[in-house]
Amino acid sequence: MAVNHGQGTDAALAMWVGVGSRRRGGSAPLRWLPLCLALGFANGCYEGASTVGAGADDSGSGEESGAPSGSDGDGDGEPTAPDEAQDLPPTTAIPRLSRREIEQTIVAVFGIAGAAEQYLPEDPRTLVNPQTGAEEEAFDTHAASKNPSAVFVEGLESMALEVALEFSADHERVNAIAGCIPSGAWDPACLRTLIETLGLRLWRRPLTSDETDALLAAATEFGEEAGHDLAVRMVAQSLLQSPQFAYQSEVGVDTGEGLRRLDNYELVTRVSFLLWGSAPSPELLEAASGSELTDDALRTLAQAAADDPRTDAQMRAFHRLWLRYDEALVTDPELAADMQAESDALLDRVLFEDAGWSTLLTAQETFVTPALAEHYGLDPVPNQPDWVSYGDDGRAGLLSHGSFLSLSATGGTGTLPSRRGAMLAQRILCQTILPPPPDVDADAGVEVEESECKAEAYAVHRSNGSCASCHDIIDPLGMGFERYDGLGRYRELEPGKPECSIAGEGMVAGADFSGPREFAAVLDDTGLAARCGVHQLSRFALRGVTERHLIERLNEAFDDSGQDFRELMVAMVMDPTFRYRKEEAQ
Repeated sequence: MAVNHGQGTDAALAMWVGVGSRRRGGSAPLRWLPLCLALGFANGCYEGASTVGAGADDSGSGEESGAPSGSDGDGDGEPTAPDEAQDLPPTTAIPRLSRREIEQTIVAVFGIAGAAEQYLPEDPRTLVNPQTGAEEEAFDTHAASKNPSAVFVEGLESMALEVALEFSADHERVNAIAGCIPSGAWDPACLRTLIETLGLRLWRRPLTSDETDALLAAATEFGEEAGHDLAVRMVAQSLLQSPQFAYQSEVGVDTGEGLRRLDNYELVTRVSFLLWGSAPSPELLEAASGSELTDDALRTLAQAAADDPRTDAQMRAFHRLWLRYDEALVTDPELAADMQAESDALLDRVLFEDAGWSTLLTAQETFVTPALAEHYGLDPVPNQPDWVSYGDDGRAGLLSHGSFLSLSATGGTGTLPSRRGAMLAQRILCQTILPPPPDVDADAGVEVEESECKAEAYAVHRSNGSCASCHDIIDPLGMGFERYDGLGRYRELEPGKPECSIAGEGMVAGADFSGPREFAAVLDDTGLAARCGVHQLSRFALRGVTERHLIERLNEAFDDSGQDFRELMVAMVMDPTFRYRKEEAQ
């Protein structure tokens, strides 16, 4: 059993300024952390940023860290990049982790849940494209959404303190991570092993000897006076507050022509955050500690990671972030929960029961509670949720669910065909829809007079030359879903206007359709939905950027696998570009 070394005092904590990463020729104490984070690793507060992630040796050579040796290069010690890597879009070397990734890392390392969700701000789910001015869907991994803010810095500080307090009191977990039990009230040797092991997990690379020495020296001041627990608390807090934890380093090794080849630790970190949404496990870090990972070794590693239950959770997270069906519904809370459970059940069937990914949009039955079956007008189910047929009202797949159809609703059950069409175009077809003119209220929709039917009013609106360019694209999509209200109920007449029948006819990819079933059939036949899914996964994996040739290769791999989404994620790891990053122009 661990020795109880005492918790220390708040007064001692107040004296603590911590210690960050001591780089070659300088140091970055925690009191400068807000400035470092706010400036995004500005050179003035983070010396040696170009060598972040070099590994355990002080020289930055990478020899002890499993960094590329350059043996496959041109004889000058520079590895040779494949031609495909030249097409990569430029990205930053230090994207910040999302709140979800930080949360899942803390759970994996400390076994403590809820800290990041409590203290860190939620990541934006929409961004404005600076080139087009269009509002685009954003994944929580999107690097451009991580604007520096005092709210994040302060939240990170509070989160680090909370986690460090709970962790330092859990002697069993502390000793398990350290691999030793303190020999008394203060044991600097045992603390050093904790720093090295915990630092490896949180910073996703071995600490340099300077970094370890600096953390140990700072913690010793309090450990000698207040005991081992307080020293552990300070170490954990410092590691969590460091930019090395909050940012994902992908500095890599220069290959020439503006390309960087990731070292082993950066590579397994990229694999881990793609497949698990969390930091690498001790096993992945151990794999990174040896010689440069070959393609065969990387494939073995990726396939083993893909078979882990954490990949199941990551695939669910991706689809929820993409399709957004987990957002709050403006309806009865119990009915809203039933709708989200309906979508979760279909997604799990598609991902884990060999149903084929396209079934997500083409499924002919759905999972409903008795209340939800009654709401949709489907065949009744017994007292517990069950799968039932959609029948012949044109429904199919997730696009028929109230959780999805409600995303474009207005006024509870009302619908705006242009808004719904824009959602389908952007989210399901991966089309860019330009924003309306500044004087147009898109949420108001097309004005429909009392004497008009909605379809007529929208047709007149599209005849306006200045509006037609966008409405000719989005209105036919929305009109094809118009027989389903904002909560997914089928209808054939406009509310309050029995004289206005709803044709529910639209067009997609040059083909006529009516309702989600025919819409999904066109997308399945043309491969548009699968291609958009691949495109969205690449944006999710590459933190907001993508590349046309990469999508083509992944789309082919997805088809070859029989649309196995797990295999698609492994294919992304094995793509020739996965080891590389293109530097942003200076």
